Amino acid sequence: MEIESFLNCLGRLIEITKISDLEWRFKLRDAVMLQGNLRVNPGIVTFVELKFFEPNGNGKIEITKGSIIGVSYSGILELKLRPRITECSKILAGNQITR
Repeated sequence: MEIESFLNCLGRLIEITKISDLEWRFKLRDAVMLQGNLRVNPGIVTFVELKFFEPNGNGKIEITKGSIIGVSYSGILELKLRPRITECSKILAGNQITR
């Protein structure tokens, strides 16, 4: 599953819960415990939205036809997570997620 692979790329995946076909809740372990939600909004341009809680942060990945259009992240761990999200987003783009 590409969502699990993507989250594992961000950090050691502790827990993942599928809320719906397009939304997951997760916990990652890195230098700190990260927990948040990931939501996929499919379309011509697929948006993958990440929302982290404690430490707070928001990210967005835009994918179309297997290409990454944009990656953004803002939050407390911005300097650490933005490059990692950019690198790991290749996993999602390669599989062109739809669900």
